Amino acid sequence: MSMGILCLNGEGQYLQRQKKFNATKINNPVSTSSLESGQGYIDHEVIILNYLLCLIVHRSARTVWSAVEDIETLHQEVEDLLADSEDIQYTDPTSSNTWSIRMDQSKKKWAALRPEIVESLLTAEYTEIQQFQHCRLKRSIIRCKDCIPKQLYCADCDILAHERKLHNRETNVKGFFQPLSPTTLVKVDIEGQFQFEEKNCLLHLEAPEQMCQCATDSIEVSEGKRAILIGIDGRYNVSLPHFKCPKCLVSRNTSVPQLIKSGYWPATASCETLYKIDVFVSYDHMKLTAPGMSRQSFTSLLEQRTEFFGRNGKICADAFQRSFFEWRYCQFEIDQLCGLKVFDCPACSPFMLAVAVDGNRKMYRFKRGDEDHGLFKGVFVCEDDDVSKFVDYINEKTKHSVGKGVCGTSQWTAAWESVPKKVNKLDEEGMAVCRHGVLLRSLNMMRGEIFAYPMYLQKEMTPRNVQFMCTDLSPLLDMKPFLSVMHAKAHSWKCEIMWGGRNQDGAGTTLGEEVEQVNSFLSRTAICSKYMTKGARTDMITIQAMAWNKRKIENLAKVLSRRLMKTKAKIQEESLNLDAIKRELTVTDDELQGWISEVKQWADTATIEESADSQQGLQKVIETLYVSIRQRKQNLYRQTDGNKRRHKLRIKILEEKAKLSAADICIDLLTVDIVYAYCLSYINNYNLITKKKAFDQVMILNRLTEEECIVLKEIKNHWKSLKREYSVLNDHSRHIDIEMKKNKQGCGFSESGILGLYSLLLKRLSYLKCHISSVRQLYSSVLDNCELKEDDYADEEDIQYGVEEEEEEEDFFSQSV
Repeated sequence: MSMGILCLNGEGQYLQRQKKFNATKINNPVSTSSLESGQGYIDHEVIILNYLLCLIVHRSARTVWSAVEDIETLHQEVEDLLADSEDIQYTDPTSSNTWSIRMDQSKKKWAALRPEIVESLLTAEYTEIQQFQHCRLKRSIIRCKDCIPKQLYCADCDILAHERKLHNRETNVKGFFQPLSPTTLVKVDIEGQFQFEEKNCLLHLEAPEQMCQCATDSIEVSEGKRAILIGIDGRYNVSLPHFKCPKCLVSRNTSVPQLIKSGYWPATASCETLYKIDVFVSYDHMKLTAPGMSRQSFTSLLEQRTEFFGRNGKICADAFQRSFFEWRYCQFEIDQLCGLKVFDCPACSPFMLAVAVDGNRKMYRFKRGDEDHGLFKGVFVCEDDDVSKFVDYINEKTKHSVGKGVCGTSQWTAAWESVPKKVNKLDEEGMAVCRHGVLLRSLNMMRGEIFAYPMYLQKEMTPRNVQFMCTDLSPLLDMKPFLSVMHAKAHSWKCEIMWGGRNQDGAGTTLGEEVEQVNSFLSRTAICSKYMTKGARTDMITIQAMAWNKRKIENLAKVLSRRLMKTKAKIQEESLNLDAIKRELTVTDDELQGWISEVKQWADTATIEESADSQQGLQKVIETLYVSIRQRKQNLYRQTDGNKRRHKLRIKILEEKAKLSAADICIDLLTVDIVYAYCLSYINNYNLITKKKAFDQVMILNRLTEEECIVLKEIKNHWKSLKREYSVLNDHSRHIDIEMKKNKQGCGFSESGILGLYSLLLKRLSYLKCHISSVRQLYSSVLDNCELKEDDYADEEDIQYGVEEEEEEEDFFSQSV
């Protein structure tokens, strides 16, 4: 219609044709749907053509043409007009946001830039004769990669500039750039030829403030004993400085505190090998990113960088690992002084909902060398002597059945009651993890997965007020039993209904398989740790566990916020599914609750009391086998992605079908009245599979509703934990400040040591202040109709954590819950 309005002053015939076209378009549902679906580009072109025809007709309204000439001429003119506007193309504004288009654009840009990059690389290797950028009098023969922007030196200025610097240099005296060691000099002889000479390079250290009572500021520095320095750029051969007073001739060698203060770590007490602390930090971060990297691989990387920069020499991997363990343990002790609790989950304190316990058979260890205890003895991995005494006590007080554990018709490899110690594999790791993936405790399993090991971890977790204990098997102590959601599927149906995680009131959506997350990380560590000694393996696993927990705790606010939003969305989805089941089965809420009670009562009935010879027992057997076969077939391809696992499930289905056939034979032996009553009960009532389906849906919705409250409580615990830590550190720092003003020294440290601890506390307080602010903003954005209480963190003197604030937070979070 708009086109017809624009051409109102033109020929009336066109207006009539336009109206007919619009009427045809409205009456034709095919063309209308194509336009509405965005596929009617041809119709738009027809409108444009008609509009252009209208303009031409309007311009030559009084001209008379023949029919054939009009059509041919008009088509040619329209094609010419459209050809002139080929550069005007419609582009989707969101097309550049797609990944494939952005990747194509990036590849094209790199392809266009690649020739220029190759030429630049070739130009950078050209050794043109240039003047020295500093004195501008001589030819530059040295290029230093660490002295940008003025990196060109002559021979004389290079000696003055790099006398005590370990820079990466290269020379062009041979027509190409050749890497130079810091101990290599380039000099010009009498004939003007370049010669290479070796020198002793002093280690750059901070000079002592006072060596003697002499009132002089000048201290002579000379070469001391030779040493090896290892940094992220490889190995350096250096000399330790020797300090001497020119007046009283008092001398002093390099000391360990002086090295540590300057950023070095001694590999031995005699300081023959030194490490830059940044190489330890890099190795620590790399082990978190790539747990499978061994110390040999890392030291080989350092050796390659040594060769690349023109130096030579080997690096001992064992000495590097030993020094790294010493440095990491000292950092652990400093963290303890600062109040950091690495193996505690802030969201699970003071009451822990669930702890998942499982073993990792990939983390075994072979016997290798002498057995030592390590530095982190008992910090994360329980001591073997205590575990062995507990296992022996359990073996003495209980009677054991022979063979594997049995649940229904399933046999469990990880359910032995008593197994002798293994010979070839000395250790396997068993771990306890909270529902947020934070590692809590671990032990070495000398006998495989037997009942006694989870019981010991259960005993270790008792002081933490744990409500549920999630294992692959039914626990034996006072905590509530909790079968993990995945392993419960392999237990008998009655065991799943009674002890499965989905059916435990108050458990929320806890899976019970949180250990598997950690296993995906620590299993890569086992590539290296299986050949270590016991002490080295314990230290490495503890260091890896602390790094894992640190990352988990730092991201805890994001995880809880995301979990809360997903739970709310899932509640709405499952509520709609439950309503659909009610409509499908035409049942009321009361009838549904009756079905739930029947399923629970059926699961609670002891199997021994149900004799297969009776009508009730036969009915139970048939119902159980029928439900089992149906669900296994349904999950055969939905939950299994490997042929090996599917083969086991098919064997299980065939076994249950054989048992079902045997039950059918028993039906033929029963009297007609019993069979008639049995069939009549199925005609008048829904069968077990229908009730089980409704039961599962109700349990899922109940657990999601509980999960929302649980996550809100965990958010509350996390928030209070951060404030509590800030308050404790603030009080600690003020206490140290007061003690320093009184000139008191405590904790066995000197004044400088206490001042350093005070600085670390201020650093931790600054981090917590920033972290609390970001956590508050994140939690406020996900909580509905409420915000966290705005506390004043601007002034550290006003931070107090008392009973009144706890009561206010209780009121706030009680509204959310």
